[in-house]
Amino acid sequence: MNAFSNGSIDIILIDYYSGKSTNEETIFVREWRSSSDSNNQYYQKLQKLWVNRIVL
Repeated sequence: MNAFSNGSIDIILIDYYSGKSTNEETIFVREWRSSSDSNNQYYQKLQKLWVNRIVL
């Protein structure tokens, strides 16, 4: 079982968007995102929310 599969994906993604993720987290995000269309869609949705939060 992956250490990041316990529901902490939002925190990991926010760290990734912020440039604060560890190398391990960065690799995880890239693999997680490419592993399914639904993961990629979730990634993009949360990224848009993150960017809009910064712009506002």
